Amino acid sequence: MSSVGLAGTSAWLIVRAAERPAVLSLTVPMGLVQLFALAKAGGRYVERTATHSAALGVVGRLRAGVARRLEPLVPAGLGPRSAQVVDLAVRDVDRVQDLVSAVMGPLITSVVAGLVTVAVSGLIVPATALSLVGALALNAVVWPTLAARAGRRGEDEIDDVRAELVALVSDLARHGDEVVMAGTWRAWAERRERLEDRYDEAQRRQQRTSALVGAATSVTAGATAIVTILLVRGALAGGLARSLIAVPVLVALAALELVGTVAPLLVGWRGDWAALGRLEALGGLTAPVREPTEPATLDDAGPGAIVVRDVTCAYDGTSTLRGTWDLGPGDVAVVEGPSGSGKTTAARLLAKLLDPVAGRVTIDGVDYGELRGDQVRTRVGFVDDEPYVFATTLAGNLRVARPDATDEELREACHAAQLGDWLASRPEGLDTPLGGATTGLSGGEQRRLGVARELLRHRRVVVLDEPTEGLDDATARALLATLRARYHDRAMLLVSHYESDREGATRRFVTRDGWLAEVPVASPDSS
Repeated sequence: MSSVGLAGTSAWLIVRAAERPAVLSLTVPMGLVQLFALAKAGGRYVERTATHSAALGVVGRLRAGVARRLEPLVPAGLGPRSAQVVDLAVRDVDRVQDLVSAVMGPLITSVVAGLVTVAVSGLIVPATALSLVGALALNAVVWPTLAARAGRRGEDEIDDVRAELVALVSDLARHGDEVVMAGTWRAWAERRERLEDRYDEAQRRQQRTSALVGAATSVTAGATAIVTILLVRGALAGGLARSLIAVPVLVALAALELVGTVAPLLVGWRGDWAALGRLEALGGLTAPVREPTEPATLDDAGPGAIVVRDVTCAYDGTSTLRGTWDLGPGDVAVVEGPSGSGKTTAARLLAKLLDPVAGRVTIDGVDYGELRGDQVRTRVGFVDDEPYVFATTLAGNLRVARPDATDEELREACHAAQLGDWLASRPEGLDTPLGGATTGLSGGEQRRLGVARELLRHRRVVVLDEPTEGLDDATARALLATLRARYHDRAMLLVSHYESDREGATRRFVTRDGWLAEVPVASPDSS
């Protein structure tokens, strides 16, 4: 508004001064010019402060809402869990922040100022209001919309390539040693270079589109100025005061300049709205676990006996596991089966990271549906096949399980998890930093870190997903022997596809054709 006021007042003052009136008659207009000039800077500061303050408030609530929606989806793997999708969610939040602060705020204020300019021009020369409305429509709506459609391909290309790059880097971070050993790292490097070239080309395409929008808005502003001059010239014959002849032209240019600075940013507005839609869609995803509003009480002295009756587990409406089984104190059970047959689903079910769509699960006679997840997990521990390594020390990673554990207890847990030699080889001992760009641990060491955490908790039931993967036979046998000794009076369920892991097992389950069934431990063939 101050920009438009400054342009209009200056236009009137210049023309009026050329008529050589009494100097005192120009005092008020000169004061207005100074006022508008100062108000322009002050107004911009207030506008930016208010806009960004509002945007930060919106985005703060948005980030918290996205985190709340993601949290129950991630553990069971039903919602966003891959590096690509998490990266997309983070970028979506950033795009919404840009939409609010860099696009919507300036656009609204610019359009409001433009409409006021239309009213002022209409009072002076009515026909100029129509030309200005048309120019504002072109610069604020038509050109950005056409550019957004033209740039959709580049925008989709940027999203696709970025997702591929994130997946590539994630895979290399996890399996880089295998790539090097297989001698295929050059192929991976060439693939990365191709993706970077595609990304750069898509970025250049977007920049060219934004440049075209900027050029179109400049041409529109110039054409509007010419049309306005012609209309004002015609209005002079109708008795228009000469001191007003420059006002419609300069206020129109001022208004179009305001809109013109925002128009190139509207090239990606479709993608911004799509990002907002994706974030909103998270609220429509069904959480894999239903938490009761008034949970039942679980007896602390209970033995931790779990009974699973006629359950059916499903992902996206497709059944993945059915069966009836139980697990109690003294059981050392092994679950075997091919990849994708439902072994991990069974493990997540016991830890209440997943609810069955049919049937029921009880612990010490209390239905899982009547208990919160944290209540169940005070009894049931679950060690994933890829435990997370936090960017802190080894001690910090272990104390995630038990914050009050002493250093001696941490060392004992490491030795029991067969990390003793690794710990002894580290000069910094428990203060060895882990995490960061890489975990600092091999896959087998990472799994043993998860086992060490669980040993610190020593819950009544423990579910271990592929704990011996990546270990040599001697280390695997030593680890299982320690676990069997630790849980001899408790319950342990071991998800595995190694025959050697059957040693010492008292029970054996097999997943076959979507069913989990118990088979004799001594059975030589069950698959």
